Amino acid sequence: MLSFSDKNGKTSPQGLISRGSLFLRAKTIYNRNGLSYLIRVLIRYLFELIFHSSPNYVKLFYYKKFKASETFKFNGREYHYLFHPYCSTWENERCAAIPIIWDIVKKNQEEGKRILEVGNVLSYVYPIKHDVLDKYDLVEGVINEDVVNFHPSSKYDLIISIVTLQSVGWNEFPREPRKVLQAIDNLKSILAPNGILVVIHGLGEHKEMDEMLKNGLLKFDKQFYLMKTTGHKWRQATWEEVKDLEYNHSIPTANGVVVGIIGPT
Repeated sequence: MLSFSDKNGKTSPQGLISRGSLFLRAKTIYNRNGLSYLIRVLIRYLFELIFHSSPNYVKLFYYKKFKASETFKFNGREYHYLFHPYCSTWENERCAAIPIIWDIVKKNQEEGKRILEVGNVLSYVYPIKHDVLDKYDLVEGVINEDVVNFHPSSKYDLIISIVTLQSVGWNEFPREPRKVLQAIDNLKSILAPNGILVVIHGLGEHKEMDEMLKNGLLKFDKQFYLMKTTGHKWRQATWEEVKDLEYNHSIPTANGVVVGIIGPT
């Protein structure tokens, strides 16, 4: 998503081969970066396939077979956890974040609302019909523009972002910690009247963004919180419970998330 670029501006292997035809991906890499870079990408891809992807499908079978009925509650509603091979969702915040956002998207889609997703996430799990903005994910149909410079011809009724805005300016080179504020301001400017922006932010990765939330420099109209308990399980929490939780880089996953909403609810 918005974090697959190295300091030389090249797109990383994950960003190039995560979706779509492998042949087309390989051709894109070869045309942009040459044969030696393509070979390195293919070696890394095979390593990931053998030592990571294959064992993960065994885990996925386990979760789908024995845990599929498990649910969590958020704001009075009950959701099923998402067990999907995309980013091994059972290990991280996507297990709970995606079901919440997808429920919002489906409702707005049924009402014929114009929807924008910032960061290409949902298309890896569901068939989608909405616009997707992602600077680095080279997938057909995705708008590859910087979120701070995106100016569409029409405004959106709903804008959503799942653990992506924390990468803006933070996982880019050179690092610009406050670029995320510009991103949110721009997204607010392209909301239609009575439009809604929903952001899921994983705490602990973008430390300065966390501080902006603590000191009020970054404000949402409403904020809700989720906390990882054990394994794949999450529960709704308070700000005091999540505000100082560390990011687990070994998995990787946030242990607490903020669901921030701008606009009428």
